[in-house]
Amino acid sequence: MVPSSQWTLFIARPGRDRQHVIRDPQGEPRLIFGEDDGTKINDRLARFLVESLNAGVNVEDPNPDEGWFLDSLEEGNEQDPGILICDPDFEIRLEILDTGSREEDQALGRKVVALINTYFNQNAASHPSTSSVGSPMGKQQTGSKR
Repeated sequence: MVPSSQWTLFIARPGRDRQHVIRDPQGEPRLIFGEDDGTKINDRLARFLVESLNAGVNVEDPNPDEGWFLDSLEEGNEQDPGILICDPDFEIRLEILDTGSREEDQALGRKVVALINTYFNQNAASHPSTSSVGSPMGKQQTGSKR
């Protein structure tokens, strides 16, 4: 089986261990949504990320100082081989699995953070009355905690 040159999304069936896994063009899992509560926001966000990665979209983070942050590897921290991306209130968590190339993982992490912030900004603009209901965007309005 020849791996696709596109990123792939696997959305598990709803249930206790539901999660979204995004695989890179080589078929390796790269991004994992952790402990999803089953809401559709994560389904749509995951699809947006896959479509953007496949299209080669390279966006600038519209809100670099607020919302999401990237927690990268630090010296002596051998327990967590991944890069963790989450909002300040830990409402949604993504993990970028370690590929052995720290620079590549961090570059992917920064791109994903920019795409996430862009996604939430677009959704807030198109649904201003519902952006703070059932969405982590409402809690991100308070500013950066990092």
